[in-house]
Amino acid sequence: MTPPPRQDAYWETPGALHASDPLTPSQCWALATTQSVGRLGFFREGLLDIFPVNFFVLDERVYFRTRADGVIATSHLEHAAFQIDHTDATTQSGWTILVNGPAIRVDDPDTLTILWGKAAEEPWAPGLRDLFFELTAVQVRGRRLRTAR
Repeated sequence: MTPPPRQDAYWETPGALHASDPLTPSQCWALATTQSVGRLGFFREGLLDIFPVNFFVLDERVYFRTRADGVIATSHLEHAAFQIDHTDATTQSGWTILVNGPAIRVDDPDTLTILWGKAAEEPWAPGLRDLFFELTAVQVRGRRLRTAR
């Protein structure tokens, strides 16, 4: 019979060297404005798809561009999730934010004028990305991760 693996002092206390603190919605939105790439998650054909997209935050809404004939634009996004993270390997710290809500196509001409006028990073994906989507938060939550020392 093989002996059980050796256990160290932290075996019964997972994550004992790290701490996690909740972020308020205001903190989440403030941190989200510091990043330009996030992940959009949604169900398509019975599976969960997750796509990295360039985005920006305006008035506590997430905006991103995509192709009109692409997977994102042709999917049902009523129950979407958007995740934004930042990590620092040197300090073993960072934060993660999850925004849940519907993502809808932006058709309003006044809103589109504002969005096209916003200085934002170009999408990394190739091809014409001229369709804006707006994800309105139903729920925003986040956590800051750090070492416990």
